[in-house]
Amino acid sequence: MTFKTLRRKYLWFLYQPLYIPIRDFVLSRKRKSDAYVLERLIEQDEPQRIFYLGITQHSNLGDLAQHYCIRQWLKEYFPGVPVYMFESDSVVEKQFGFIDKLKKVIRPNDLIVFQSGYTTQDLGGNHEQMHRMVIDAIPEANILMMPQTVFFQNEENRKRTSISYNKAKKMLFLARDKYSGSQAKEMFPNIRVYDYPDIVTSLIGTISFPRQHKGVYFCQRNDGEKLYSNESLNALKKRIRKNGDKVTSGDTSLSLPYFIIRKYLKYFIEREIAKFAKYDVTITDRYHGTIFSLIAGTPVIIIKTTDHKVVTGAEWFRGIYDDYVYVATDLDDAYRIYLEIKNKKLSHHLSSHFNDEYYSAKLRKLVSDVINI
Repeated sequence: MTFKTLRRKYLWFLYQPLYIPIRDFVLSRKRKSDAYVLERLIEQDEPQRIFYLGITQHSNLGDLAQHYCIRQWLKEYFPGVPVYMFESDSVVEKQFGFIDKLKKVIRPNDLIVFQSGYTTQDLGGNHEQMHRMVIDAIPEANILMMPQTVFFQNEENRKRTSISYNKAKKMLFLARDKYSGSQAKEMFPNIRVYDYPDIVTSLIGTISFPRQHKGVYFCQRNDGEKLYSNESLNALKKRIRKNGDKVTSGDTSLSLPYFIIRKYLKYFIEREIAKFAKYDVTITDRYHGTIFSLIAGTPVIIIKTTDHKVVTGAEWFRGIYDDYVYVATDLDDAYRIYLEIKNKKLSHHLSSHFNDEYYSAKLRKLVSDVINI
């Protein structure tokens, strides 16, 4: 048990009274500072700016990898254009008037970019609220919605989102899987929607790591999207160990504060992917666990979650990386596939299909065609 775990479990009553007011003070300062950044821009005469909103605000390396790739893509395909990045908490905070200031700052040639991920939904978080607040205030803005998973439980929320997003006549909406694409096309008939793979797939085939062949890596989630119990997963691990392979378990989340990871993002992303390269097989219920494994050149077995995201996301790889991506119908099937992979001879070198066919200059051209900037 780590010191952090011990502190939270047994000593919370000592630091909690101080932690909450200090945290709230720091967050308030950050939101005020972000609003001030916009104030300074009102009088500046830059020909074009990019406002990148909703940047990753937690320590999951999957979402942080999206942030990393978006930053790299903007830097390469909008050279010389300043990029101003803000967390969703700053955008939705009404005290310092971020939205009102953004409305005064925005110009016809500027571009708003929304962070990609599982953020067009009503399951929690404030990203979907951020989207609506910005669109309702500035419906004429140029908007690039980076690849989204779309899912709504409540019909009223779905209608509310539909009404708001349809106001954005100059928004390019990228849907992260076929199901999300069908939902988005039905909900947003007034805007341009394209099915588009997660931007982290643009790293597949572009980086190489030394291989170590250390057995099987379980990259598993521990949240509400988890389908299989720990007991069931442990039984699968036991079967694999009996077959003579070492089993290691982990996740794509780090215990470090997200702002530290963001500061040294390239290092942490590459270190995470290098970890996947150590193993012969990955078994995962994390979508970015799948992508990290493919970047590392390691075959991956996908096990189901409580929603469609991981399984439908895997459809992107069909016919492209067939020897490397497998969707298990259940845990018995996962074991069968594991045995099958062990008998394959693989090069562990994948093509850069997604960077070549969707990202690089292709996305820049699509932005120009749809948004005309």
